[in-house]
Amino acid sequence: MVLILIIAVLSILSTLIPQQRDAAFYFHNYGSFGAGMILWLGFDEFFRSIPFVLPVGLFFINLTVCTVDRLVNRRRREARRRHGPDLIHLGLLLLIIGAMFSAFGRREGLVYMGKDDEIRLPGRYVLRLVSCEYVEYEDGRPKDWISTVQVLHDGREAISAYAIEVNKPLRIGGIRVYQNSFAREDRAVLEDEQGQASTISNGQGFEAEGAMLVFRRIDGESAVFERWEQHTRTAVSRLELGDTIGKYRLTELESRDVTGLKAVKDPGFIPVVAALIIVAAGLGLTLIQKRKDKQL
Repeated sequence: MVLILIIAVLSILSTLIPQQRDAAFYFHNYGSFGAGMILWLGFDEFFRSIPFVLPVGLFFINLTVCTVDRLVNRRRREARRRHGPDLIHLGLLLLIIGAMFSAFGRREGLVYMGKDDEIRLPGRYVLRLVSCEYVEYEDGRPKDWISTVQVLHDGREAISAYAIEVNKPLRIGGIRVYQNSFAREDRAVLEDEQGQASTISNGQGFEAEGAMLVFRRIDGESAVFERWEQHTRTAVSRLELGDTIGKYRLTELESRDVTGLKAVKDPGFIPVVAALIIVAAGLGLTLIQKRKDKQL
């Protein structure tokens, strides 16, 4: 009970701290002392930290010993078999194992895609965006984001069309692809002195003359660029088509809808689901046995 209380209190505290942010974020929001404590204790990635893993490991050992001791004692006494609690303990042990798999083995990535864009997924899968749709209620509130994708495997079509929605992920090859967000992306096409064209999106940039030039957005018919030196914005420029910036010439501007898709590979998903089923079975069996005891 003490271990359960410790795990619960620490887990509640971890929800008050944003997870997996840069160190600068914690120093900016919590000050030097607070940020130092958060990073030292590992509360920026709580479910992989020693303050979480240690009590969970002790709880796993404790629960294992209790389960084995219970089975051995009941066998020695030749007592009536009650497998409900045993299933509950087994399910909890499997739940902890699955949670650890998720904490240390979970991989995820977020990508923004426009129509006909492609991304490669593990297992030689290729995901291509066929279309994306943003649906609103009559009052303008977002109702749904729908991304229709095509899946290729080793160059062959595996899925011709699948509509990914907020509560309807795509499951393929041990990977789940979720609908995460929807946005508008501005893009600028730059051409160098050799006539080689390259495309950058808003938020991307390049180095020139000892500074970083970042493309921010399209404003009317102009492209807005910011000049950054030593983490300080020193200038803002507006370029028309044909204008030059650094060694590049601006040749094209476009704006398009993009969908945010998150791909997740979680090795702990199946053990956790199995654990919940086993715990539910144990609770059900315990309830049945209790009712039989009352009837006797």
